[in-house]
Amino acid sequence: LGGYRAKGNRTVAWRQLFRSGYLHSMTERDLRRLKDEIKLTSVIDLRSDKELTQRKEVKLLRDAGIKYFNTPFRSFNEELYHNFANMGEVYLSRIRHEGYCKPIIDALEIIAEPENHPLLFHCGAGKDRSGLVAAFVLSVLGVAESDITADYILSASYMPDLVTRLMEDPETPEEVKNLPAYTWEATSESMRWFLSFLKREYGSAREYLEMRGADKSLFGRLEKALLI
Repeated sequence: LGGYRAKGNRTVAWRQLFRSGYLHSMTERDLRRLKDEIKLTSVIDLRSDKELTQRKEVKLLRDAGIKYFNTPFRSFNEELYHNFANMGEVYLSRIRHEGYCKPIIDALEIIAEPENHPLLFHCGAGKDRSGLVAAFVLSVLGVAESDITADYILSASYMPDLVTRLMEDPETPEEVKNLPAYTWEATSESMRWFLSFLKREYGSAREYLEMRGADKSLFGRLEKALLI
């Protein structure tokens, strides 16, 4: 998430914060790249307890000396069958739920600690829960909505291959295989729609987070940890 122009004409630091999909299929070579090239210190897993049946990466990470955190999001998959036009509408529907913000704040608190960097956060596909965390981090740092959207749609080119692998995997739950097609998209319309209505309903990402219980000091700590 580095290189974006942010608050006070500063820049989001390079190679400190990474957004990813699931890690349970990573190889020893992948792990060496994370440890030796990226010099990863910490991983935040945003998946729910139900999804954590596939956890072989946790031991690999810990054996490599990489800290592992789990800030699980409650599942709202049933909402995906409503008459939504895009994932932006889904994201807004989810953050309206009182308890949905807690794992976002928990993740931001971990991200705000420099000793946890470089840090990677991930969910399943790497664009929904992870996309929201990335959007809130970048919004708090004052990154332009156009750049937040551009960061989000970086996932789009990876989705077809991910979907193929998931559909062919016998361990993928049927409820996941039967999700509506739009749930696998990462479009600019989705993120623009979400950011627009977040501002309209709550004023800003900071105001939303405060309303949901975030400490005001979190914002300054994120700036200090991630802006150069």
